[in-house]
Amino acid sequence: MLDENLVFHKTEAGALEIGGPARGVTSKLRRALILVDGTKTVADLAPMFRPGEVEAILAELQSLGLVSLAGGQIAPVSAPGDAPAGPSAALTPARIDEIRLAAVREISHRLGPNGDTLAIKVDRCKTAEELRAALREAEKILASFLGAEYGRTFAQKIGRDLL
Repeated sequence: MLDENLVFHKTEAGALEIGGPARGVTSKLRRALILVDGTKTVADLAPMFRPGEVEAILAELQSLGLVSLAGGQIAPVSAPGDAPAGPSAALTPARIDEIRLAAVREISHRLGPNGDTLAIKVDRCKTAEELRAALREAEKILASFLGAEYGRTFAQKIGRDLL
């Protein structure tokens, strides 16, 4: 886990990426890059993303050379047990199936027949990327039916290994 008091700043490559997307980073990475200003700590940035997500985002921005600590150092990250290293960590097909089935059960349980179309869409996902996209959609739909807090809870509970 990253020290919550660490402060990142944009590298020259990061500033160029903001000016005009050269690498084509995802919108989430771009948003984080915009927010990194050399004054905000990891703790300041964390509430602007899903719980636990900021560390993986900052690690990816670091690996792309878009942000760094003062002096260009790489932020030390301590792995909490056997948790995956972040969104780019490889998931086994069995783990993807577990997540997919848990999501289908939760959607069916919470929405009943109204959630059948969404549950089928999630059930048809074969890759982590497909499942990640379907779970983001599910989060939005569940939030609209059951409230924003439940949408966030669903994302944390079901998609924590994917998002």
